[in-house]
Amino acid sequence: MRIEEIIEIIGENFFLAFIAVVVLVILFYFGYFIVYRKLLGGNKKISKRQLLVGTMLMGYVIMVIGVTFLGSRGSNYQGWIGLSLFNSYREAWHNASVRHWQFVILNIVMFVPLGTLLPLLHAIFQKIKWTVGVAIIFTLSIESFQYVTGFGIFDVDDLLNNVFGAIIGYGIIMGFTRMRSKGFQQVIKYNIPLILIVFLFSSLLTYYHLKEFGNLSIVPNKKVDMTQVTTILDIELEESVISAPIYKAPVYTKEEGDLFATTFFEKKGIHVSDMETIYYQNEGIYRNDLRFKALGGSYDYTDFSIYNEGMKPKDVDEETLINRLMDLDIVIPQDTFFKKMETGAYKWNAPNIVSDNQLIDGELTVRYYEDDTIKSIENRLITYDKIKNIEMKSELEAYEELVSGNFHTTLRMKK
Repeated sequence: MRIEEIIEIIGENFFLAFIAVVVLVILFYFGYFIVYRKLLGGNKKISKRQLLVGTMLMGYVIMVIGVTFLGSRGSNYQGWIGLSLFNSYREAWHNASVRHWQFVILNIVMFVPLGTLLPLLHAIFQKIKWTVGVAIIFTLSIESFQYVTGFGIFDVDDLLNNVFGAIIGYGIIMGFTRMRSKGFQQVIKYNIPLILIVFLFSSLLTYYHLKEFGNLSIVPNKKVDMTQVTTILDIELEESVISAPIYKAPVYTKEEGDLFATTFFEKKGIHVSDMETIYYQNEGIYRNDLRFKALGGSYDYTDFSIYNEGMKPKDVDEETLINRLMDLDIVIPQDTFFKKMETGAYKWNAPNIVSDNQLIDGELTVRYYEDDTIKSIENRLITYDKIKNIEMKSELEAYEELVSGNFHTTLRMKK
């Protein structure tokens, strides 16, 4: 999730929170100053700090509710529940995905303001048990409402992360307010949870980058319940261990992606001195025409003149297509399979072509039009470099893991 996406989500819900807070402030003013103080003669005063913090707390709660229930997900998760503790951490670790880790971290960060504001609101919340208690009730209410309405999944990891975020917020504000009177040691003491989470994530990141091949997304987060499953085996499985080559896809930097896009458009005769570019985590979008992926170097290109009136696809022979592609520095590997899909649409398929210490895999799809140009390219041909040979699991070992439920599945627990 990009910073722009986070800012957009906050912006979408800020106006709602602002309007709601204004309404609630007006109602509070009427109830407190008019009804309680004047009509009922109440004498209990509320400090300016409590009014300010209370207003901020109301705005925060409304924004959390808006982000949680008024997003674009819709009511699509009726009955979904996740009771496997730390499942989101295992999923993020196995996928090695920044986006997965972002959701974990955002669930923590989202409740930091709650832990920060409550001790400022009232002295009772300066005792951590009361702040944690409110955090538990609040996040439990959110998760339960998500479960009932289907606007999300009841997930114990969300409960854990939210409460931990509130504890971090509590530590930050208590350490700051007690620093003058009790010294820097108290700041460290209160912020142990924050130090712990920073150390944990830093250690995981360091350990991952020290691993030779990273992680596999197909590694299961938990075992599948196989008690109601019957397995039948009517073939003999090999027990011997075999070796297989490991290949690595190229990874391109942002600068290399920019250079590729500039060169590509120059080959197309397109002026790119002021090229509009949008960068995502692992890809860049150039002029809205070209999408280049950093991992592997695959890309999509669309010339939007295909939508012009009268523009129609045209059939052409393979040799002409190859010559047009060579003008764009696109070379078709040997031993690929050529196929016509429909009028003007063609595909080359490279099914694991091994050459020396490289492996070429994927496919290339192009669309040719009546003005004798290629206006659409989907290049999924990736050249992998061989790293080394490693030992694989035997067929029998792999089968035993499947029988034991040790395999990846996208299914979630549903009541």
